[in-house]
Amino acid sequence: MLKPSENLERKVMVRHLPITLAFSLLYLVCAVAALIVTDAEDGIAAIWPASGVFVAGLFLVPREARVVLAAGVGFASMGANVVGGVPWIVAAGYTAANIIEGFIVWRLMGRHRFAHPGDPVAIIRFAGALIAGGVASALMAGALSMNFSLEFLWSWSSTVMLGLATVTPVIMFLASDRHDRRKLVRPGAFAVYALLVAMSLAAFAQHTYPLLFLPVVGLALATSALGLSGAAVGILLVTAIGSYLTASGEGPVSEHFDNIQTQVIYFQAYLVCLIAAIMPLAVLIRRHQNEAMQNLELAETDQLTGMATRRKILRQLEQAMVRARRDETPLAIAMVDIDHFKSINDRFGHVQGDDILSTLTNLMREELEATGKLGRLGGEEFLGIFEGESAEDIFERCEKLRERAAAHEWSHDLKHVTISIGIAEYRDRHRITGEMLRDADLALYRAKDEGRNLCLVYEDAAPAGAQ
Repeated sequence: MLKPSENLERKVMVRHLPITLAFSLLYLVCAVAALIVTDAEDGIAAIWPASGVFVAGLFLVPREARVVLAAGVGFASMGANVVGGVPWIVAAGYTAANIIEGFIVWRLMGRHRFAHPGDPVAIIRFAGALIAGGVASALMAGALSMNFSLEFLWSWSSTVMLGLATVTPVIMFLASDRHDRRKLVRPGAFAVYALLVAMSLAAFAQHTYPLLFLPVVGLALATSALGLSGAAVGILLVTAIGSYLTASGEGPVSEHFDNIQTQVIYFQAYLVCLIAAIMPLAVLIRRHQNEAMQNLELAETDQLTGMATRRKILRQLEQAMVRARRDETPLAIAMVDIDHFKSINDRFGHVQGDDILSTLTNLMREELEATGKLGRLGGEEFLGIFEGESAEDIFERCEKLRERAAAHEWSHDLKHVTISIGIAEYRDRHRITGEMLRDADLALYRAKDEGRNLCLVYEDAAPAGAQ
């Protein structure tokens, strides 16, 4: 009989099994690709992207699934090394070193796990963690394979660190950076990728002209156009193209250095300089984007109620009408107004009036926000937008809101506050927002004329409350 906690852990593991398998498969693909393009005498690639995949997986999967992820990566690592011609015993040592290095980096990162893309603290901490992980991994690999030559230790640690530095940020930024991630699949993004690939090929596929600066230019363009995630993907593209062509004996690096180890060291140094040159620009751009988004959010949020401002809610209504017209789906709006609010302000003061607005805002959120978007049109007037719902669908909830406002216990001086609500439904004749708002406004004014404390729907205009 499983304990409740054990049963929950099993459910979490099963639910996240697809993502752990996906990371394991990606690890296998990256490991095999790195071993295929390597020509190093010790069998170690110029860069080991698989390490970056594993660390990103540790960051993204829940605690209960990390053991499964480690097991999957272990099998993938063993398979890749054996396919690459590494003896079983040595492959087992390499696999153990790669898994332990991943947990070291993950642990050293602590809570700074790319929660905010471009966070300088997270980046600095990650740099220190990958250095510690790379060195520890090299020492473990040397001990398990009985190879402590400086050449081996340097090759191992540098390839691991570059793999972590180029791949882990790409996956983490793509997973957390929704703003830039959407840009990566737009048609214009593929034009940027094509230009960057062309520049990388021009730099690494020939040695007649010194064009190693071109990938820097391409990455700067990718960063400007696609943001932080674009920079990360761009670095990955340059790394893949440069690694393959250099290992194949093409390009200026192979031309100027005869020894494969010297070529690897030069290419690694080139990648470090590339990352050091581009990432600060990417972080700066992302920081400005965040500040701009925060300023926009502040400008579009009503300070008193926390709801959308008139400009934002009307823009949302315009967009909702476009979708309703295109998809032929229902759309309803509700205009809410506090009865006699000017008299309340004049009698009790604006402080009491603000308290009423805040209280009504909370009631509206409780009754309407689950399926609708809410905003303050101005003063004591509010608007709710309900996509996929008809006037009949929202009437009952609006009526309940009206009843709760009328029954609410206000301050001892203010005994009674009511609201009136006008509801309208989208029709084909509504071409602009003003036409749909006019219908809701007419229903609202009829509710006022009939004694207030009413909820009416435009057209049928049937009363729904007591005066």
